[in-house]
Amino acid sequence: MLNHTNLEDYADPATYDRENEQWEPEGPMYLALARQFGGPILELGCGTGRVTIPLAEQGFAITGLDLVPGMLARAQHKAGALAIDWVEANMRSFRLETRFPFIFATTGVFQHLLERRDQEAMLARAREHLAPGGSFVVDAHVPRPNQMRDSLAEQEWYTYDDGEGRTVHVSGSEHYDHIRQVRHETAVRRWRDDTGQLFAREARLALRYIFPQEMEALLHYNGFVVEQRYGDWDLSPLVNSSKTMIYICRHASPHA
Repeated sequence: MLNHTNLEDYADPATYDRENEQWEPEGPMYLALARQFGGPILELGCGTGRVTIPLAEQGFAITGLDLVPGMLARAQHKAGALAIDWVEANMRSFRLETRFPFIFATTGVFQHLLERRDQEAMLARAREHLAPGGSFVVDAHVPRPNQMRDSLAEQEWYTYDDGEGRTVHVSGSEHYDHIRQVRHETAVRRWRDDTGQLFAREARLALRYIFPQEMEALLHYNGFVVEQRYGDWDLSPLVNSSKTMIYICRHASPHA
């Protein structure tokens, strides 16, 4: 179940942005889709607006929905005077007045839904909010064997400059639950202040791994028709070597 414990890694929006500075590679693809489908647009799990804001800058009417108030606050600050509707809500249970010709959930947002009932609730909300003939786009990482194993001993992952002259060392451990298809990771960020004092912050994250055939079954049995599927942001085919699966869907009912 999606809960606040599982959102610890998003408690510091500034750190999130520093570690995800570029809205590439998905940005250009969503801009092209926005031009194809038109607005208004709804992004589920918009975070700090990495995709929402550039689409608004291109003149699209867009709503960004997220559960974490701090992420939305940073997104709103970054957006400045841009006319974006920011909504704090759970993507499993939200209700909005508008129906949208284009709804999307990107960057593995769907994988934060750890149980089938949560996945189906989110898909139901997306389906209910689609305008007639509208399109829903969702993506997820393709599971790989090296991601479905335990690394219980803490290992160094990467380092970066935080922009204030400090080097942040990020390490962590991982556990994969093969029955639930959930990867649990604990990230530890360490840095020293100007006096040399060491600080450390721990954050947990759980992601549900979904296989392509499983995703297509979920979409089918929850009222969607898959019109296109891709394996990368350049719209190349979904093949064995793909790291991402991207589905462009419409409501199964032609009158919805």
